[in-house]
Amino acid sequence: MNFLKIVKYDFINILHNPALIISNTILPVVLIAVLGFVTQNNFGKEPLSAYDYQSVNMLIFSVSLIVAITTSNSFMEEKVIRGNMRIAYAPVSKMEMVLSKIVSSYIFVSICYGMLIPFCQYILGVNMGGNRCLWFALLLNAFSFFECCFGAMFCCIFRSEEQANSIMQIPLFIFIFLGGVLVSIHRLGKIVNEISYISPVKWIVRCSYQIIYDNDLHLLLSIIISLAILSLICLLICGLRFKPEEYI
Repeated sequence: MNFLKIVKYDFINILHNPALIISNTILPVVLIAVLGFVTQNNFGKEPLSAYDYQSVNMLIFSVSLIVAITTSNSFMEEKVIRGNMRIAYAPVSKMEMVLSKIVSSYIFVSICYGMLIPFCQYILGVNMGGNRCLWFALLLNAFSFFECCFGAMFCCIFRSEEQANSIMQIPLFIFIFLGGVLVSIHRLGKIVNEISYISPVKWIVRCSYQIIYDNDLHLLLSIIISLAILSLICLLICGLRFKPEEYI
């Protein structure tokens, strides 16, 4: 019961941050609209328009970058730190404290992107796979949970929101670059293309297009399992590095 109360408290703190709400809802739509308009002359209308392409890529890009930052904010934003004092002395384990930040962030971003996918498909009219958009949503949810764990891990390692965010962005942008959501990585040669498969973003991009355009789900389960393993590794590091007294 104490754990659920902490999750509720952390979730409400996130809702009180307009920047996080905007960055997880309005910002992806703006990116889709702007980049879709700028690149529309490079695409036809069938089977893949500029808005179709940018919708998938920008949703993945947003999850890749913004979700981890959302979690680090829920851990160490100034207002949250003041409230952590009560939690630190509550009868809960240190892992429950870590998990409450991760779970509350995950619930928040799941709601945000759970609304964005049908919004893109039914309001903006872009191709999210039709009925297969549920599988795409499942994939993004698994990726979101990994990003929440990844953001929490950096907070536990560096114990400073500013330092965690600044250093965390280095691997995140490497993942994004190798994932090909901003540039077509295959144009950089075979070696770079092979290296790109170390990026979880690359897995998500490849699986997303297979789901949406080929009705092919054969990568979905293996990627979800891989993301779950990476999430567990992040949680293990959190457990080893987290000290509640350093967050108050």
